[in-house]
Amino acid sequence: MKILIKKVLKTDLNFTFLLRNNKLIRKNFFTSNIISIKEHKDWFLKKIKNKKDLFLIIMKDKHKIGTIRYDKKEFYYEISISILPKYQSQNLGSEALKASENIVKKGMILSNIKKSNTKSLKFFIKNGYSVLSKSKKIILYKVLNNQQFVRNNKLIDKIQQIRKKNNVNWMDILRIAFESSPDKTKKVFENIFADDKSINNISKKLFS
Repeated sequence: MKILIKKVLKTDLNFTFLLRNNKLIRKNFFTSNIISIKEHKDWFLKKIKNKKDLFLIIMKDKHKIGTIRYDKKEFYYEISISILPKYQSQNLGSEALKASENIVKKGMILSNIKKSNTKSLKFFIKNGYSVLSKSKKIILYKVLNNQQFVRNNKLIDKIQQIRKKNNVNWMDILRIAFESSPDKTKKVFENIFADDKSINNISKKLFS
């Protein structure tokens, strides 16, 4: 039987509490400490009252097996998906994700995951997400039904490829310059480095 998704109700408080405190799920949270029932209740009631967010229960054979959340930020959604361990690795998460995307319909979706959470990384990439950043955490993104974004990305990729080729041309010019007039070329580079240093010093003031 295929999965079903439905909006979270007050009656789902206990299930979501147990799900969030599941040991195998919680280890992939950024804060792994156990959540008290009071903390959960306060968080849960606030979440279901928020009309901008989308909070869904994943069902299979009339059993609750997980949740998907889309937390609305200024210009994107932040997604979080949790499925009980015994229902994982059965493609149910992918089915639920696709069904939830049909509700969201359009916009940018971001997922923040721990570097150690390779399972989630593979899951999101499998479902059309791309890596945006890898620093202290991994940020992935996906844009739903935004043809302008897709078009712009293709154009940027094209520009990147041309610039990559053009960089080779500039290096060839540099080789010729050093071969024909090394002293003059060195002087030009000293001026470039001095100007770059000035730009860097001014740029630092923007963040001070």
